[in-house]
Amino acid sequence: MLIVKYPGNRHTLSTLEASSFSRVNYNNSSFTRTFGRISATTPNGALGGMIAKLTGSYEVGISDSDGAFGVFLNDAAGSPFENTPAVASGKVTVMTGPGGEYETDLYETVNEDNSALATAWSAAIGKNLYVSDFGLLTTEDTGSGVVGVVTKVPTANNVFLGFKALI
Repeated sequence: MLIVKYPGNRHTLSTLEASSFSRVNYNNSSFTRTFGRISATTPNGALGGMIAKLTGSYEVGISDSDGAFGVFLNDAAGSPFENTPAVASGKVTVMTGPGGEYETDLYETVNEDNSALATAWSAAIGKNLYVSDFGLLTTEDTGSGVVGVVTKVPTANNVFLGFKALI
């Protein structure tokens, strides 16, 4: 889930690539650790709070630490009991442009090799954020380039990570 505190640009021109509608998020062998809200009830595909990348002319997909374009505003599958505009139109909203401030419950809890994060979330205020191979925010330098800065750390009482976007 993405909570918009101060919006950047709402980019609505892009079509979501087909694989970003169907990528399995739960019970995927690539996801061997717990990420915020990913559970058995999590829909497949891009999720609000994941990082988007350009994959073609006006086409976006889930980032794999190779380029970042913005942050997905909503789940590709839509929310329960609401209409599903992304499924109907193939279009998704991506928050772009530096300066937007957001909170998300989707972020890495360990490095990609399952080792401990070098910078624990509890000590991450002001630290740089990068994109993991799974399209999630992390403090691990994955070579993606800096995509944001931590403004609020997750706690047991409030699991949302606050960040200022630089993409």
